[in-house]
Amino acid sequence: MTNRSIGFFAVLAVAFFVLSSSVFMINQTQQAIVLQFGELRRVIKDPGLKFKVPFIQEVTIYDKRVLDFDLPATDITLGDQKRVRVDTYTRYKISDPIQFFKSVKPANELGTARRLEALVGSTVRNVLGKVELRELLSEKRSKVMHQINEEVKALTKSLGLEIIDLRIVRTELPPENRPAVFNRMNADLQRYAKENRATGDEKAQEIKSTAEKERTTLLAEASKDALILRGEGDAKAISIIADSMGKDPEFYGFYKSMETYETILKPETTMVLSSDNELFKHFSHPDRISR
Repeated sequence: MTNRSIGFFAVLAVAFFVLSSSVFMINQTQQAIVLQFGELRRVIKDPGLKFKVPFIQEVTIYDKRVLDFDLPATDITLGDQKRVRVDTYTRYKISDPIQFFKSVKPANELGTARRLEALVGSTVRNVLGKVELRELLSEKRSKVMHQINEEVKALTKSLGLEIIDLRIVRTELPPENRPAVFNRMNADLQRYAKENRATGDEKAQEIKSTAEKERTTLLAEASKDALILRGEGDAKAISIIADSMGKDPEFYGFYKSMETYETILKPETTMVLSSDNELFKHFSHPDRISR
């Protein structure tokens, strides 16, 4: 092989090396930043074959897909002083590679895990530190999770990260604290039951007193109306009697005698009276009532 041939192959090898150093590929799931002497030159988000200045520029590739971060189980003291072990799960993506490169050091998966561990852990502690265990195990849990999500999103936005979802995967009591917590919860439930029962009894007594007062008022008004009606009836009866006496005194006497007979002459009644007794005058002289 001649020197000319060797030189040709050497130039060809160098050209191939330079060309391979200036070409790189970005696929659908990736995004990249191009640095020159450590300074940002451009951001690449579209897939395809790309070029850079060899030996001067370097490319850092980031994933565009949604990534996962598992925070190790953490012991947290709740607002009611109960301790629980919380396991959280976070899904995120790099939304701003420039901001991510500037804010996260090292700007890689390890650096991201460190920042998320600090931010998610502190936020979960702060929010759950104001929540009682009973609320965390009830329908209010979704509201608590929404608050944690919003706070973590606000904190990670400046890092170029977008929080897709953050959930508490598991909440459990530390084994050594379970008996004491269960006993305390049982005592609290009994206390709440007594308070509710006392409130119910008080409300029932109040309703009963109100009903009794209304009953007394209604009876008094009814009695008053009855007396008024009775008085009006008696007055009417007296008026009718007075008119009857004025028109036919004999008939009035006969009518009152009939009322007396109805009252005293019962099958079980025995009376011994003289035949000329005033009581029997209408039997002795029936002609008096012929009118």
